[in-house]
Amino acid sequence: MTKDADFDRIFNTLPADNTVVVSEAESRRARRSEARPPRQTGRSIFALVMIAVLAIGGSGVWLLWNEYGVRIVNYFAQEEVLDFEGSGAPPTIEIVINPGDIGETVARRLAEEGVTASFEAVYEVLLRDATITFQPGTYQMLTGMSAESAIGALRDPANRVQISFVITEGVTMERALEIIAQEASLPLEDLQQATQDPAAYGVANPANSLEGYLFPATYTFEPGVEATDIIARMVEETKSRLTGLGVAPEQWHEVLTLAALVQREARATEDFYKASRVFTNRLDIGMALQSDATVTYWTGLYDSVSTTDADRADPDNPYNTYYYTGLPLGPISLPGEVAMDAALNPAAGDWLYFVAIDLRTGETVFSNTFAEHERAVQRWLSWCRESEENGAYC
Repeated sequence: MTKDADFDRIFNTLPADNTVVVSEAESRRARRSEARPPRQTGRSIFALVMIAVLAIGGSGVWLLWNEYGVRIVNYFAQEEVLDFEGSGAPPTIEIVINPGDIGETVARRLAEEGVTASFEAVYEVLLRDATITFQPGTYQMLTGMSAESAIGALRDPANRVQISFVITEGVTMERALEIIAQEASLPLEDLQQATQDPAAYGVANPANSLEGYLFPATYTFEPGVEATDIIARMVEETKSRLTGLGVAPEQWHEVLTLAALVQREARATEDFYKASRVFTNRLDIGMALQSDATVTYWTGLYDSVSTTDADRADPDNPYNTYYYTGLPLGPISLPGEVAMDAALNPAAGDWLYFVAIDLRTGETVFSNTFAEHERAVQRWLSWCRESEENGAYC
């Protein structure tokens, strides 16, 4: 008869981890019925036989049953948990973790999509470590991953799939939409359509445009984002920046219009505030702003920093600040926060003119009088004639 010590040795040394490695063919069979593997019927039958033997073996055997019976049943009724080995291989699959998803949901999704061999393999790992959490998002996973590898991949930010793009200060809305279309793989027409109704985003202005209202910054979105969602977020970011600067909604359009002009005309941060002062001084005395950048915005001719006499005399251009006094109809670019701040807080000075004398570096001369300005213009023209390389900028 088996001694008590033998039973202890047998039933106190059960495998701590009953995970097995399976082939691809086996894993496909295991994924059926929520990836639950077949029960070990051989063990179950043997357990029943053992119970029957114990039941007819007399009182001594019953003592053994009282001590080891439950462990016998539990051991022989256990299921083998199917798991892959390694970190997987192509093809890749995108797994979405939604806000509020619990571990059980994640484990089931991984098995259903073929990332892991079974629900149980992942769930057992999660049960062993209650500190494991997942960030909502879309993750690119391989197929045939072990449970440990799959969980590790979901916790690695490098595997997160996001749409990302950068819009730099001073570009026009038209150019920004082209960048977004390319980086987000969205039809340009959808983005253009999404900007057609400014009122849908709480914006109303004389230009009936979202020009200037799409804040230039780095953005990230989840795959599948709609064009309207992107535009809405960019508009809200502009509103947030304006609010942070203390600008009331009724002043948004005026501030953005001046800020967009400053953004296009200045290069150095210090010059943003000086250029803002020049335009503010001119507005205060009713002097035309005379900005080539506003004329160019309408003509779309960006190959030169200057404009023609005909363009500057064109009354059909509502952005022609040579022909019309005051601010243009609306923004001519997407201004950043520095340009917004400069529009609100121009530098102290009496300047009425400025010109960039080195278009490579952006070095700019600010002048109080027209005579001073003319001398600065001559310096600019001389710089343009110095070399073909310089001339290309002019």
